[in-house]
Amino acid sequence: MSLLSYEPKRVFYYFDAISQIPRGSGNEKSVSDYIAAFAKQLGLKCVQDAYYNLVIYKPGTPGYEGQMPLILQGHLDMVCEKNTGTVHDFESDPLKLYVDGDYLRADGTTLGADNGIAVAMCMALLEAGDIAHPPLEVVLTSDEEAGMGGALNLDFGLFKGRRMINLDSSTEGSFIVGCAAGTIAEYKIPAIWEASGEFTQFYTVNVKGLTGGHSGGDIHLERGNAIRILGNVLSALESTADIRIASVRGGMKVNAIPREAEALVAINPDDISKIHAAFDACVADMSMFFRVADPGLDITLSAAGTGDKVLAAACGEKLIASLILLPSGVLIMSRDIAGLVASSSNIGVIETLTDTIKITCMPRGASNAHNHQTEVKIDALARLTGAEFVFTQRSPAWPLNPESGLLAMFAASYKHKYGKEAKVTAIHAGLECGIFVDNLPGLDIISMGPDIHDLHTPDERLSISSTARVWEFLCEVIGQMK
Repeated sequence: MSLLSYEPKRVFYYFDAISQIPRGSGNEKSVSDYIAAFAKQLGLKCVQDAYYNLVIYKPGTPGYEGQMPLILQGHLDMVCEKNTGTVHDFESDPLKLYVDGDYLRADGTTLGADNGIAVAMCMALLEAGDIAHPPLEVVLTSDEEAGMGGALNLDFGLFKGRRMINLDSSTEGSFIVGCAAGTIAEYKIPAIWEASGEFTQFYTVNVKGLTGGHSGGDIHLERGNAIRILGNVLSALESTADIRIASVRGGMKVNAIPREAEALVAINPDDISKIHAAFDACVADMSMFFRVADPGLDITLSAAGTGDKVLAAACGEKLIASLILLPSGVLIMSRDIAGLVASSSNIGVIETLTDTIKITCMPRGASNAHNHQTEVKIDALARLTGAEFVFTQRSPAWPLNPESGLLAMFAASYKHKYGKEAKVTAIHAGLECGIFVDNLPGLDIISMGPDIHDLHTPDERLSISSTARVWEFLCEVIGQMK
């Protein structure tokens, strides 16, 4: 579909263009090459590194040439989630965009407005000849959603600017001045297999119908985590009869609250009636618990034929205990900013491998100290269950800077334009800003963006009218940077 009838036309033109290019985390080469070619066509200096990060330089417009450069930043990749039954290959298929009232959506998949709208705005600014601005250093990073690998490997010697606008926020009229630290942790339970023996009746336990969401931005909504709920169901079955687990899987991305999970379990046929009674009671409890936060919760138990191997009893017990006891959801609320989560953890993905059951979690904290407390808990559980526990990624927190000149300027401009105060806050989600602050001494950052709802889910939607207002405000405030 064409988005050219919507303002700002060039922003939506480039959003549509990059939506034709698959760009899930780890698959950014094509979109990075496309934008590098775009910069070359404009005659702009562009650095593309081995991680497919891009840094594009544009001179200041007349009267702004001698000003300190402004860094504009977003990320190339997107979270790839789709509805059950949606036929879409994120490695090769373009997104199917459509307009629903004031919202832009994708058919059955995530939209990628997080953070494609930032990429589109940056491209429109680089192309524009009628927008006043200081010298620009546009940086578009890779692999943000999977652990910020692009920013962590960026050459910060490429930047002269010491003021930066991050465009990876999702609430219009809210200026972000701090973010959480994040960790990706892999928790691996050794898989010990044995013959199914007397456990000849196999059942599939399926958890679905959940809303999901961003593991930082939506964690406070207390939506159901399909993997945690699956653990509750398996625990209920185990407490009633002897069961064996043949496989378990759930979730797609560590930074998305999992919407679906399932396990294949084996039981002794003599215990079928007890299993069904325990299952029904657990489902009633879970449905009551999530009746407001996630009313679409659907848990089923269905016969699944036969199988030949299962996890040994002790191994299954450790797995169930881990699913019940791993930190999940909101852990601590902030005492500095009302309503802000200070510490959380998301059980994001579980998968059955040949020799391990791998559970990938993402603790977040307002500081590294907050994260450390969560990591200590996971490590203690790992030692009790004999699991291996390793960290694969860490990203630093972005601490609040009360002396921010950018914040003062943005807040004053917002009040002058709209006649009301902007909301100034920190977020519990992770932004790459902490990495930039750690590597560029004296850097002043602010983060902003248009309204995007239900990020990291197939319900993701971008407000068209909000995009127009944020674009207009961005262009105006950049023009004030003399």
